[in-house]
Amino acid sequence: MSRPTTAGRRVPGELVLHPVPLVALAVLLLNDHVLKAAAPGWVTGKLSDVAGLAFFPFLLLAARDVVTRRAPTVAAAQVAAALTALVFAAVKLSAAARDVYVDVVGALRFPVDALVGGVAAPVRVVVQPDATDVWTVLACAVVVLVVRRAVPGPSPRDLVGEQDVPLAVRPWCPQPSPATMRR
Repeated sequence: MSRPTTAGRRVPGELVLHPVPLVALAVLLLNDHVLKAAAPGWVTGKLSDVAGLAFFPFLLLAARDVVTRRAPTVAAAQVAAALTALVFAAVKLSAAARDVYVDVVGALRFPVDALVGGVAAPVRVVVQPDATDVWTVLACAVVVLVVRRAVPGPSPRDLVGEQDVPLAVRPWCPQPSPATMRR
């Protein structure tokens, strides 16, 4: 994603500021901190999964961009989406993966939990094992769609020589008129 900024340069990690991950993060926070308390149930549970899975690949891709200083590519977006989907499915379906996940996330959250909540040790997060949540990994594909749309790719003319493709298959080329064909 190489959209120029006001200075004409791309800002590493800017992908996380795209409207899609920002809306997903807002929905996740609103759902987890307001809606689940007001109306706990199946809908709010799935909404958290979908919003989180829509947001997290953007975060991974932005972190990759900041660390490597390489702009997001469709291939990198596909890897971020697949990695997010695989970890989520493993956590939902495997007790061993879930145990590792709750310990790692608890440790990562500890500094904020200690400052905000005054906790003295990492707190394990709660994960509901639910195989029916696995379908929500489809939300991971959003990052690929956004990056594919934002990253300029080769045109069909770049992939195949125009003269090698029959006119009927070249919709991007103007069709010759009968007058120009007689010349």
